[in-house]
Amino acid sequence: MLANWQPVAHFPRRGSHIALAFPLDHSFETAGVVLCAEEDEVVGTLVRGPADTVGRQVARMLSLDVDATAYADIATRDPAIGRVMRAHPGLRPVLFPSPYEAAVWAVMSQRIAQRQAATTKAALSAEHGDAVELGSQTVRALPSPERLLRVRAARGLTPEKIERLHAVARAALEGVLDADRLRALGYAEAVRVLQDIRGIGPFWSGAIYLRACGVTEPFPIDEPRTLRALADAHDLAAVPTGDALRAMVAKYEPFGMWVSVLLRVAANRGTMGEGARPAG
Repeated sequence: MLANWQPVAHFPRRGSHIALAFPLDHSFETAGVVLCAEEDEVVGTLVRGPADTVGRQVARMLSLDVDATAYADIATRDPAIGRVMRAHPGLRPVLFPSPYEAAVWAVMSQRIAQRQAATTKAALSAEHGDAVELGSQTVRALPSPERLLRVRAARGLTPEKIERLHAVARAALEGVLDADRLRALGYAEAVRVLQDIRGIGPFWSGAIYLRACGVTEPFPIDEPRTLRALADAHDLAAVPTGDALRAMVAKYEPFGMWVSVLLRVAANRGTMGEGARPAG
């Protein structure tokens, strides 16, 4: 998932190894690490940055900082979701390296295809980000907020998007995009605060919270594609609403966000599990 999700697909991979470079939380210093899978573990080789800080951020990015013992219980409470879970064993959400990086992506990806946004992000990083030597590869990190504020033009970015990126950079420097702070605010208040950033609307304010802060709740009941996937998993022609929807997603607590990502992955891959309605 890490190698194929467009917001982070530009990180180079070789076999079971993937090289990551990204700004750290708080300091925005560039970190570099090479990850690989060894049996049932993810092993990281640190290249740049403080080990504890980089380790915590990578663990959050791979949703490995959460005790998921109770996650399997959802399959008993909702057999339809259990089918999807069995079709994707071990899948956990891959997150943005930070809320700052998520907000940058939010601005870049507006009104263009994800692959085009990925190309734009890679170009911005190549021109303005730090270079990290990870084995035989040179990997460029997203530029820090300070550097981003000095960017006046970049390939694939309109003047308005540049202004919005500057707003994101200022918000990051002011602590608005700090993952710990956003988690402490909770979903509703975090979404409200994030929408004060120029260019961040209702959809992306929720996505930044859910896909960058390391939370496991809530299930996004206002996201149409996720709801369609939920209906397909349960072989429902109509998307559930109101009390029926709330009762359904209550079964997924405290892993509602994880279930929503699982459903989106299954819908995108056409792999809802035997007995589910074809995704669409």
